Order: sequence, then C-alpha cells, then structure tokens
Amino acid sequence: MPTRRELEMHEMWCGADTSGEPVWHVLTTDKTTTLCGVERDDEDSRRRHATDRHCFPCMKSFQAVMEASR
Repeated sequence: MPTRRELEMHEMWCGADTSGEPVWHVLTTDKTTTLCGVERDDEDSRRRHATDRHCFPCMKSFQAVMEASR
C-alpha cells in the first residue's frame, strides 16, 4: 500500500486569512506553504476549534489540482 507521501496528499492547516481571522488552508504536498501562498508557521490549536471557514483561494487551487490529476 502506498504511503501518504507517495500519494502526495494535501493536508489542511488552520491559519489566518488577510484580516487575521482563522481559516482552513490547503498545504502544498511538501507541507511548507499553502496553495494560496501563505507561509506555514506553527498552528495555534485554539484556532482549530474556532472556525469552520475555508480559504477560498486554497480551495479553488485544490479543485484545479484534483481536476488535473484525473
């Protein structure tokens, strides 16, 4: 069975949007940045439980990635 790295899976990361509000971003497969270009830093676990909002630019990019992999 392939590992997660072999599948190049994307993970979610809770960070801030441009206004500083918590949102869920999609990480690049190397886990260093988000699909919208935000650099990943340590996640504040309080943010995880504070939102169900998603970063629209990340989600749009993720949709394009998924469609391209078909």
